[in-house]
Amino acid sequence: MIGLYLTSLYSYLLFHTLVEVFSIVVACGIFMIAWNSHRFLDNNYLLFTGIAYLFIGGIDLLHTLAYKNMGVFPGFGANLPTQLWIAARYLQGFSLLAAPLFLGRRLNPRFAVAGYTVAVSLLLLSIFTWRVFPDCFVEGVGLTLFKKVSEYIIAALLVASLAFLLRKRRAFHRDVVRLLTASIVLLVLAELAFTLYNDVYGISNMAGHFFKLIAFYLIYKALIETGLARPYDLLFRELKLSEERLAAKADELEEVNLELEAANLELEVANQELEETNREMEAVNAELEAFSHSVSHDLRAPLSNINGSCQVLTELCADKLDEQSKRFIHYIHEEIRRMDKLIAALLKFSKVTRQELHREESDLSNMASAVATDLQMRQPGRRVTFTIAEGVKCCGDTVLLRVVMENLLGNAWKYTGKEESASIEFGMTESEEKPVYFVRDNGAGFDMGEAHRLFGAFQRLHDRSEFEGTGIGLATVQRIIQRHGGRIWAEGEAGKGATFFFTL
Repeated sequence: MIGLYLTSLYSYLLFHTLVEVFSIVVACGIFMIAWNSHRFLDNNYLLFTGIAYLFIGGIDLLHTLAYKNMGVFPGFGANLPTQLWIAARYLQGFSLLAAPLFLGRRLNPRFAVAGYTVAVSLLLLSIFTWRVFPDCFVEGVGLTLFKKVSEYIIAALLVASLAFLLRKRRAFHRDVVRLLTASIVLLVLAELAFTLYNDVYGISNMAGHFFKLIAFYLIYKALIETGLARPYDLLFRELKLSEERLAAKADELEEVNLELEAANLELEVANQELEETNREMEAVNAELEAFSHSVSHDLRAPLSNINGSCQVLTELCADKLDEQSKRFIHYIHEEIRRMDKLIAALLKFSKVTRQELHREESDLSNMASAVATDLQMRQPGRRVTFTIAEGVKCCGDTVLLRVVMENLLGNAWKYTGKEESASIEFGMTESEEKPVYFVRDNGAGFDMGEAHRLFGAFQRLHDRSEFEGTGIGLATVQRIIQRHGGRIWAEGEAGKGATFFFTL
């Protein structure tokens, strides 16, 4: 730096030439590294920047050759190099602003070269041939307003490019970001310095060139030295980050594998416990089966004996029994019958929760018609209108589904017993593209506030004196429906009937 300063005192033209040649060499070096390594680049920032600096360096070369007293372009004066300077700086400002856009985008280098060729050709034609490029320096007056305003605009472009670069800084090594940041700051200072001089050999002009020299040295450190000494920092930054992320993922995967092995051990233990539980359940089911047979035999046998004894007593002592005694004996008969029904219901409830499902196509319409016929044969004197949809079929256990239809239609028959014009309907609708089956009646109905009790064992919503029953039927139906993977619910209103819906 001291040597350059002393050179400027000896010959400012030589100083200017050395500074510009250094920046041109750096610009060409950036292009050569970018162009020859673009096949290996993870992002196109360097490629775009390299192409841009090739053309920026080209204009800077013309600027150097056109400088005052170089004698290469006679007749143009100090205005020509200043115009070329502004053209190069505009190109640099817009290029640095656009470069971060190509971090994650594809770039066709031939199109980029063609675009810059057209842009630079138009700039040079406007300066050398058409003479329409605004004047930037007037002898005896100094810098024009266009030149000063342009320097501020270029400085603003550089500041914006710096902000854009910092937003994308994760795509670069931190040392590269620091060097590029410092170089852009110095370029801004150079632009500001170039707004102050009145003589192309003046102190402000020299300060601006020193700022430019240091800025290009930092660009050299960031893009050329780093690209040669530590190419992975620049060319393979994304690959390096991907490798680091992959290594982190590998560590995470190892931890997950350890957790998975531990989970597998827990699962094996759980499976062993489940197998043991299954064996215990099989044993319990066997005991329940034996218990069911015991209940069927040991409870029903005494009931049969009591019932038989009552009948014998009634026959032997018929002439000796008064009306009150006969009522008591009748009451005993009724309670024995009710107990027998309750035992039968409990046995059925126990059986349907344990027996294996045998799924097959079942015709619910035929099943409902058969149940309706049975009900009418038991009470031929009743007037009940049955409406049964045709062709309603499903896939399920035919035996268990018969139990469902017997209970639901039987309940509808029972709770319409006090209706003069009773009606019972079986059909199917759809909800959420799934079939929903229903049994509807116009009987006693129920209060929706009590609906949650409908499917509980031994739960009754009506007094036994009104409608007899065991309180087990709907609980049995719910178990069967649930075993088929469906659900059952009801809607109703007291005195206006009820509708039971179920899915399978």
